[in-house]
Amino acid sequence: MSRKRKISETGFWQIRLVLTGVLLAIFLLTFFLGGGISFCQGLSTIKSFSRLPFEIHFIDVGLGDSIFMRFPDNKTMLVDCGPNDENNKVVSYLTGLFTYEKISAIDYLVLTHQDEDHVGMAPEILNSFQVNCVYRPKILSSNEEIKVGNPMGYEVSTTKTYNDVITAVYNEPNCEIHYSERGIKIFASDYSVEFLSPAEDKYSAFNNYSPIMLVTYNSKTFLLTGDAQSVAENEVIRNDALKLKADVLKVGHHGSSTSTSAKFLEYVSPKYAIISVSKDNKFNFPKSDVIARLETVGASIMTTAKLGSIVMSVDAKGEIIFAEEENLVKIDVPVLVVSISMGLIIVWGVKVKKKEKKS
Repeated sequence: MSRKRKISETGFWQIRLVLTGVLLAIFLLTFFLGGGISFCQGLSTIKSFSRLPFEIHFIDVGLGDSIFMRFPDNKTMLVDCGPNDENNKVVSYLTGLFTYEKISAIDYLVLTHQDEDHVGMAPEILNSFQVNCVYRPKILSSNEEIKVGNPMGYEVSTTKTYNDVITAVYNEPNCEIHYSERGIKIFASDYSVEFLSPAEDKYSAFNNYSPIMLVTYNSKTFLLTGDAQSVAENEVIRNDALKLKADVLKVGHHGSSTSTSAKFLEYVSPKYAIISVSKDNKFNFPKSDVIARLETVGASIMTTAKLGSIVMSVDAKGEIIFAEEENLVKIDVPVLVVSISMGLIIVWGVKVKKKEKKS
């Protein structure tokens, strides 16, 4: 065998090894640095607002609520967790976002009320992330009432979902637990979150335990309402009418006619109205009369059914800006594995063409 032939075959082996290394490096970087399996499940994450001090995510959970906020001091808040979902939408969303923005914990988790479409995924959230503080409604779970009693005579929810949620809250290590009520204020020098309701300990409808929360940053205000109905809205008008003007309104109860009254909208007069809802839902939310009321006050209506997750921030000029949803990775684990495998087969399947000896 000639020296030229040996160099040719040796060089080809070196090329194979280099290409193999490159393919494996692509896999490892995509898989592990991207957040492992959660990153590769086709989840849609959001273009980073990491250069800005504040961001708010109205996460698309279908017919339900889940709102995530990051504040200028890097404190974080999650308001509701969305419905029970085998695809773990909120967990996947937050896993991708936390990896992308190097977030390590949820400082405040607000469970507005006991409905499954708001708190169904709370056990998975508590299991997946460190939660430092939980604000919960003055609604006891049936298991909780049996174990600790009910000296204040609070309402009791008997659903399995709520039992699981409250059990998970009690099991969360190093976590403070507080009841939501009017007057609670979380703040720093450049932002605040104020609970304008509930002012009462008991309501005839569970939806009215939802705290109406005023979030303020850089002169912009965001009003979050859970499923609060007109009873709670009127309560806030009586107590805090002058605080209700908001740039962004999270429309109550997914656009149900029981919320977002014309009187309430007169005070709020939002520029943007966000409705967390799914397409073709069985309740036909949002209702046409609610849409008409929002249009009357000139609100720009945005729904997660049409837009997916809606993400906002406030720029240096004090203007509300939006981030467009983008896929950081558009493949799932099986596709990734198959692609890398095919690449390796091609690399190692190609044979060096031997030169025939001259006679």
